[in-house]
Amino acid sequence: MSALGDIHLADLNEERRRRVLVASNARFNRATRRVVVIPEVFGEPDDVPFPWRVMVGDAIFAVDLLRTISIERLLQRTGQASLVDMLQIRRAILHIT
Repeated sequence: MSALGDIHLADLNEERRRRVLVASNARFNRATRRVVVIPEVFGEPDDVPFPWRVMVGDAIFAVDLLRTISIERLLQRTGQASLVDMLQIRRAILHIT
């Protein structure tokens, strides 16, 4: 079962699969069979400023593109965000709401 801060390769119904960072806890994920995810963005940096975009390792995750997906669309766990990364994610989510 996926947990808060896990990074997975996911099928987002796009041309290519991308990594997503799980922003919901395991209890929510089990109860709803869905996960709140933040997708990785590719390519050149755009005009969306931080804190909407958070660097985790070598990847940039777009908090402003936060969404839910079915848990079955998580394909493979590829990593874990650090506590510091998750604090940045939390701050960005609080800015959005």
